[in-house]
Amino acid sequence: MNVCSAQKSLVQHTNVRISKSEDLKSRMTRTHLKIVAKALRGVPYPANTRKPHRGRSLQTTLRMSCISVLLATPAWCQQSAQAPLLLRESGEAVKSIQMRAGFQVELVAAEPLVRDPIAISFDENGRMFVVEFPEYNYRHANWELNDHGRVRVLDDTDGDGKYDQSTIYVDRVASPTGVICYDSGIFVAAAPDVLYCKDTTGDGVADMRKTIFTGFAISEDRGGGARLNSLRWGLDNRIHLCTSFSGGAVRRAGEEDSKPVNVRNRGFAFDPRTLEFEATSGAGQHGLAMDDWGRFFLCNNSDPFRLLMYESHYAVRNPHVVAPPSHVSIAADGKFTKLFRISQVEPWRIERTRRRVEGLYRGSAEGGTPAGFFTSASGVTVYRGDAWPAEYHGNIFICQPSGNLVHRARLETNNLELIARRADEDAEFVASRDNRFRPIELANAPDGTMYIVDMCRELIETALALPPDVLKHLQPGGGTTQGRIYRIAADGAQQRRSTRLGDASTAQLVGLLEHRNGWHRDTASRLLYQLQDRAAVEPLRKLVVKSESTVGRMTALYALAGLEALDAETILTALDDASENVRVHAVRLAEQLVRTATIQQELVSMTDDPSLLVRYQLAFSLGELDSPDRSSALSKLLLGDGAGSWMRFAVLSSLKERSGVVFQTLVDDAPFRKQSNGRALLMLLAGQIGAANQREEIIAFVHCLDGLSTSEDVLSHSLVIALLEHQSRAKRGRILANAGSTVNQLLAELLSVARAKSSDEHLASDRRAEAIGTLRLGVFVDDRRLFAELLDIRQPLAIQTAALESLADFDDVAVAELLLGVWPRLSPQLRAQATEALLSRNTWLAVFLDAIETKKVARGDVDPARVSLLKKHPDKQVRERVEQLFQASPSRRADVIQDYQQALQLTGDPARGKQVFKEACSACHKLAGVGTAVGAELTAIRDRGPSVLLLNILDPNREVKPKFLSYVSQTDDGRVLTGMIIAESANGLTLRRPDGSEVTVQRTEIDELRSTGLSFMPEGLEKSVDHQAMADLLEYLRIAR
Repeated sequence: MNVCSAQKSLVQHTNVRISKSEDLKSRMTRTHLKIVAKALRGVPYPANTRKPHRGRSLQTTLRMSCISVLLATPAWCQQSAQAPLLLRESGEAVKSIQMRAGFQVELVAAEPLVRDPIAISFDENGRMFVVEFPEYNYRHANWELNDHGRVRVLDDTDGDGKYDQSTIYVDRVASPTGVICYDSGIFVAAAPDVLYCKDTTGDGVADMRKTIFTGFAISEDRGGGARLNSLRWGLDNRIHLCTSFSGGAVRRAGEEDSKPVNVRNRGFAFDPRTLEFEATSGAGQHGLAMDDWGRFFLCNNSDPFRLLMYESHYAVRNPHVVAPPSHVSIAADGKFTKLFRISQVEPWRIERTRRRVEGLYRGSAEGGTPAGFFTSASGVTVYRGDAWPAEYHGNIFICQPSGNLVHRARLETNNLELIARRADEDAEFVASRDNRFRPIELANAPDGTMYIVDMCRELIETALALPPDVLKHLQPGGGTTQGRIYRIAADGAQQRRSTRLGDASTAQLVGLLEHRNGWHRDTASRLLYQLQDRAAVEPLRKLVVKSESTVGRMTALYALAGLEALDAETILTALDDASENVRVHAVRLAEQLVRTATIQQELVSMTDDPSLLVRYQLAFSLGELDSPDRSSALSKLLLGDGAGSWMRFAVLSSLKERSGVVFQTLVDDAPFRKQSNGRALLMLLAGQIGAANQREEIIAFVHCLDGLSTSEDVLSHSLVIALLEHQSRAKRGRILANAGSTVNQLLAELLSVARAKSSDEHLASDRRAEAIGTLRLGVFVDDRRLFAELLDIRQPLAIQTAALESLADFDDVAVAELLLGVWPRLSPQLRAQATEALLSRNTWLAVFLDAIETKKVARGDVDPARVSLLKKHPDKQVRERVEQLFQASPSRRADVIQDYQQALQLTGDPARGKQVFKEACSACHKLAGVGTAVGAELTAIRDRGPSVLLLNILDPNREVKPKFLSYVSQTDDGRVLTGMIIAESANGLTLRRPDGSEVTVQRTEIDELRSTGLSFMPEGLEKSVDHQAMADLLEYLRIAR
């Protein structure tokens, strides 16, 4: 125990555990504290214990002990007597839980049967496998841990609904975080590995232990908690899991020569029979759930509910489509959903918030309140049982362990998305007054109820999130010998008899696919896949046709797929099912039979299906057809549903080939091409045709242009720009060669008009800038003089900026010479932009470094952050040359910070500060409606103290969150792009560059991608912001709202 916890225990505790705290150790012995704590509860000295101070009364000893502890305790901790962090006995813990009316909580397992639980899984006979994770938080608290992870199996031997027997099934597992039952054994998530363990001798202990997959990363900056987790059985007969923030490069164990699969910001799925695996859509933190219809839900600490919108393989199959993020936030109020905590807020949490508000500790002050919103959301789960009232079926739940509660939401349809809206008004579904109630995961149970896994820790946050001087007064591993698992049951519900599906026949398992309890369906589905009994085929086909259970008919389809017994007749029946959900999955499964003529005909005829969900899945699945009718079906979907961004993406993902046919169909529809939405869609298709650069597609594109009248020249020109603008210069040349005279003539007309508009000073700047952007489609030598004029210092900033953007697109070394020629006339902002251009190509970079070496460009003109990035350049010769040129240039941050302390003493002017913010910060930060929200969130910036804010501004690399790191990407056309990844999908990523511009790169174009380890926010702001300007900026940041 430590000082603060000791004080609490003096009042409340009867089972005291004492740590190696030196402050406390110098004042009281371990035995003394135990006796004092017990004495305060009326427990006499043990007969065999020597009293710590002979001759003194117990009361005197007690008083002196309390005084000594209080004297050693900081003020914030002394106040904690009002809110002690108790370790309640399991019975007391149950009484402290407040349930929604109509429900009750029951304890089904507790210490010593289980401790430190983090995940559970039920086998077919109702046994519960529990993952124990005692390692959590120990390393970062500098505690010695003489313990290790394990998996226990708990049995209810007397059938009373409570587990009474506990056996260590797998021992000495390093930091396990997930488990799922399969084939009389278990898969265990234990980064960097996924293990398979099995008892082959019947003694209840696993004697088989194999590493199946390896390479999952471990993010040590999150207390050991950011690891793969949440192993779930999917409808597709695969096991899915969440990789958290850590990612990794994964391969099958023992296949060291195989190419690993990158799972950064991805999910992971594998077939437990064949062990084939793939990276999937999804990038949650701790939690993965499916509903009855196979929709996937994720979560992260501050975002409780995220919905997966598509499977990544659809995006990957077409490398030319720009894919949106695969999941969307669906919580109605997002992170700021108001939570109704009933436990007292821990004193350390109040203290940390106070320090953040006053700027004494890093991190967001989060509105200045220490609780009441999502900060540790985990274990997202959809209730799929049958033991609660029907209105709760399909509700979605999320744990908030730091708030000692479980939140419930109802799912509402929102076109193709969902909205998760609070279900319990002014209360939570589950809330506890016990601060050590730490619900970390939920599970649908064999009896149709829901189980809560309670880790029962004193500190559930990572130890890294607390100030060190506060942390030493807590027990980061406190509660590691405890753990509880609860059942949430409806009032008046009778306890069901234990389930033993392991004894069920094949026919019985098929029948269970109609069961109202999701656990029964999942388990029966898994067992059918394990058994591979062909006797199940005919009963399954009958179930698809005759079952009254909608979810049963759908699940039977996947069971047939798992037995490789799907046939055209069954699929055709399901494609005509009355339920839209059955039809959605029938369309998806029909991909396995797309070579069957009748299947093809039925799919292309379904574009008029009344369900948008069906048409959305159809848009993806049609991409698997090799049929001339596919293009007309996709065209019809675009004409009818193309206004929706998700439908557009689904169709474009299916158009790796034959985009030209669809393009022509849309262009031929005059009303469609005159709509703004129609024109936008045509531009997307034109860009995709250009990216693919297939001769027949280009010819179809040209044919369409030939068919447009001269009155639509604006559309023709826009389509030519869309065809070419996102392609490399080499690819443009090949496209123009394939396109023939029509496109070349249109391009010549475009460039001629663009030249005239670019130099027309009477034209509005935005129209001139648009024309300058078109010039990049030409040849640099033809427009060199014009670009020099556009970079004249008398030109508006917008015009010079547009010129630099277009120049960066050329690959002529003469561009570098032009930029260096005008360098002395460029403003600091334009120099930053020119620097990005010069660093983007190795030939230009060499010329730039020559200019620095000959002092045509001062070393101080180059941002220190860019120098740091150049020292990590992929080319060794460049790195060595930069080291030589800039060996004395990096400023010492400590000296700069010390020098700028005087800014804290100056009176700041917020009006001038706003102008400083616009000029120096708004390219990456947004505040009070000004700027771009790319960097760290500044909404609550007014709550930060000026000293901490000054430190973060001047030394941004002191504390860098992973999402704000800079990356270097080298493309296949020789460009080197540096920036922060602001968006990532299965087949592309978007970088925000230091000059504020954004660039999207398809993965097929990337030769190398690596992190620099440096913050995206550059050092060296002091070069453009003096002491008074810094004081002004700090004052503006303090009051801005």
